[in-house]
This record gives sequence, structure tokens and C-alpha cells, in this order.
Amino acid sequence: MTDLPAIAAPPSGPDPDAPGACACGAAGDLARERLAMLHELAQIGMRLARGVEREAEAPEASAGDLVLKFARIARAVRQTLALEARIEGELATRAREDAAQGAVRLERETRARLVKRKTAIRWAVEQAIEAEADHHELEGLFDHLDERLQDREDTDFLDRPMGELVARICRDIGVTPDMSLWQDEDWAIAEGVTIRPAGGAEVPAPTALDPPAAAPPPDPPPRAYWDG
Repeated sequence: MTDLPAIAAPPSGPDPDAPGACACGAAGDLARERLAMLHELAQIGMRLARGVEREAEAPEASAGDLVLKFARIARAVRQTLALEARIEGELATRAREDAAQGAVRLERETRARLVKRKTAIRWAVEQAIEAEADHHELEGLFDHLDERLQDREDTDFLDRPMGELVARICRDIGVTPDMSLWQDEDWAIAEGVTIRPAGGAEVPAPTALDPPAAAPPPDPPPRAYWDG
């Protein structure tokens, strides 16, 4: 029999471009390992089939034996390819399911972040309303606030800085955004919100890296207005 060509060593790891390569977990790793083994078996089968073809070209070849040998090899190759295709389909299905679950999880996280952001903005603007408006104006301004929160695109609440959103909504409903109301809030410190005291110049909000303010000097002792 003609010598068959050497069989290449199996791959050291899963091909990242193979079907279902994004499927995660131990089950996915095992499926990819089996897929690599089946791929190697199919290659071996094809080499054996080519070897039979070369045998058939020899003058002393026995046609009956070669036909039987080829039929068995061909059947084994077909079964291997069918099983390989089934595992590829399972991996692809698992990858689609993983992607769908990831999308649902991302949507849930984004929605939770949006609700948290809107709640914080509502609280901040309500503080500005209560600090400036008369009692009889509160209900109308709160209604306007609700409308602004509903009218804005969700991406605005997620992408824009808190200070900018609070200031814009305050101006939209006719309230002066006094940023000193929120100077101690984490978001104001993180964003370096500029505070404008009434009638004064702009002062940057303190940051987490600012050193603590120095203590004022002690009061001088009382001055004596009489002779000792």
C-alpha cells in the first residue's frame, strides 16, 4: 500500500474565527475541543480516501477490495462531517443566545442607570425650585419639571454631565440654577461645577483632591483700654 502523508498535529487551541467561538463557559470549551477533534478525523479520512485512490491506480490493484475499503472510509467521513456540522450549529445557537442575554442585561443596566440619573436630577431641580419659588408656584413648576424630564432624549441623561442637565432644566422652567445648593454633592465635586455666589465672582467647586481649608487664625487677646 502506498504510504499516506503525515498527519498534522491537532491545533493547540480553539480557532477564534470558528463558528460559535464566542460561546462562553466550560461547555463551550468542551464543544470546541470536540469540534477540533472531528475536524482532524475528517482530514484523516480524506487522506485515507486519497490513499485508496492511489492504490487503485496501481496495475496489480484489486478493484473489489478497494471499492469496499473506499466505501467504508467515505461513510466514516460523511458521519464525521455530519457530527461536525451539528456541533457547529449548537455552538452558533449558544452564541446567539449568549448575545441575546447580554443585550437584555445591558438594556436592564442602562435602564437602571437612567432611572437613577433622572431621580438625582429631579431631586436637584426640586431643591432649586423650593429655594426660589413662592409656595403657590411650586405645583406648576414641578409639573414643568416632569414635562422636561419626559421630553428629553434618554441619551441626554446618560451622556451629558449632571451639572449641565440640572442647569438647563432649571433655565427651561424659569428657575435660576444656584449651583451652591449642590456644592457638596459627589457629582458636583467630580464635575468641578462652578459656583456663583449671589453678587460675587465664580468660584470653582471643591474637588476630592483639594487640601482642607486652613483654620482661621485665633482672635487676638482683648485690648486693654486702661492703664495697668
